[in-house]
Amino acid sequence: MPDKMLEYAPEWTYDDSVVMREPIVKLGKMITDRIPIVLGIQKITKQDPEYWAVATICPTDEMAEVALRMKKRHPRTFADMKKLVANMNMSDEYLEKLLEQMSENGLIEWNYENPQHEKQWVLPMFVPGSGEFSNMNYELLQKHPELGRFFERMTRNPLEKVTPMVPPGGGGIGMHVIPVEKAIEMENEAINLEKISYWLDKYDGKYAASPCSCRYSRKTYDEGCADDPEGWCIAVGDMADYVVETKKGGHYITKEQALEIFKQGEENGFVHQITNIDGEDKIFAICNCNVNVCYALRTSQLFNTPNMSRSAYVSEVKKENCVACGRCVEHCPAGALKLGQKLCKKDGSEVEYPRQELPDTVKWGPEKWEPEYRDKNRINTHETGTAPCKTACPAHIAIQGYLKMAAQGRYDEALALIKKENPFPAVCGHICNKRCEEACTRGTIDEAIAIDDVKKFLAHRDIANSTRVIPKKVIPKITVDGIFDREPGFTEKVAIIGAGPAGLSCAFYLAEKGYLNVTVFEKNKEPGGMLRYGIPNYKLEKA
Repeated sequence: MPDKMLEYAPEWTYDDSVVMREPIVKLGKMITDRIPIVLGIQKITKQDPEYWAVATICPTDEMAEVALRMKKRHPRTFADMKKLVANMNMSDEYLEKLLEQMSENGLIEWNYENPQHEKQWVLPMFVPGSGEFSNMNYELLQKHPELGRFFERMTRNPLEKVTPMVPPGGGGIGMHVIPVEKAIEMENEAINLEKISYWLDKYDGKYAASPCSCRYSRKTYDEGCADDPEGWCIAVGDMADYVVETKKGGHYITKEQALEIFKQGEENGFVHQITNIDGEDKIFAICNCNVNVCYALRTSQLFNTPNMSRSAYVSEVKKENCVACGRCVEHCPAGALKLGQKLCKKDGSEVEYPRQELPDTVKWGPEKWEPEYRDKNRINTHETGTAPCKTACPAHIAIQGYLKMAAQGRYDEALALIKKENPFPAVCGHICNKRCEEACTRGTIDEAIAIDDVKKFLAHRDIANSTRVIPKKVIPKITVDGIFDREPGFTEKVAIIGAGPAGLSCAFYLAEKGYLNVTVFEKNKEPGGMLRYGIPNYKLEKA
């Protein structure tokens, strides 16, 4: 369901027969950052997530009363808590159990970050805070799937008014994107705060792989993705203890395991993000975010304001190094790049493309938002530009890219690029109707490039076992040794009807993503005549 439908889709609604609990109303107002409610312009109703979600994670008025005395984001020691509830007739043992239950539900968190290293309890914001914590408790989320919608609403509702005013880097709101460190390792001026290694060293020995609350949340209302949600968010410092000890699915890990998780995240095209709510010198998590489900990345793209998740680094394409393969365009989570930016016009002048409007230059409102960002940021080509051969190719292969690689003698790399979109280059090379050559702009000068002949040459190399290119499996699931005791892939059974090009391609890409039980059913004896070209990890059964 595209994001634009959220405004019209039925919200999770609270039972009208339930009498509103006044302590819950007060607590919801105290925690929320939604400006109309904070200013008293709008009252909380039982249909607001500030009410029904808090009522879920705070099942008793007693819990609500304790939380109301804590104040938002104000650390309290156990001695402080005893003073706050002195007139509530609680024993120390009872208070400890109550605080433990509130922590498990995600209503409060705790840490030891004070000079005395004494345990402190904190009433957090909704996001980041109880929205994530409640969704990380799998048992609670299964019992109350409406909490998934709560997390989604509280990453959106409070930001509708303030997002256009957020400065670069988020200003303590949301999360902050940090680059893949190997991409800037030669940059002498890379500051420590922008390095994963800096944060891992700062919290040395205190890491926990924990579930992704965004992936969990989206799944509750059928907007999830194929990623396994477990282990992608790395809690650091006291937060590592919190997610392990309070039913948040956390697993302690070593620095080496953390680095391996980040590497797997990069292979999947995930975005590293750190929390920034506590200023420059403190974080509590480093996440590996998928733009299709991440609420933090959604804020900047839905509201069309890059500052919410902007990195301190800006990518730059060097023309002399670019092979025009288009992979950066297709994989950039922000849709920042487009194909078709021709170097010049026929008269020799350069093409100028419009830059994205920003909220600090024009009035910003819903008319400037991009609710269909998950589709729109995948548009590969400027309306006024073109990548004719790639566009004309039914398989949408990066033709310019593999042609340049082949011209440089990088045959295996060229084959690997082809197989990103077409696992059967030999078959395609022999029966292709050459739409790419018909569209080739070189033909307007003399004659089209012999694209299909190059592809045939590369495909013949692939048939030979000594030069066959088998793509590496990239699995959106943590497969680091020593963290989870489970299969290194997806065990769900998948049936594919028909062993033609489409069916076998489907089997190929499922295998590449780590699906272990894929069965192709075919009524004929031969699977489309292509079995000899080698499809890794699939079974063929007669229908």
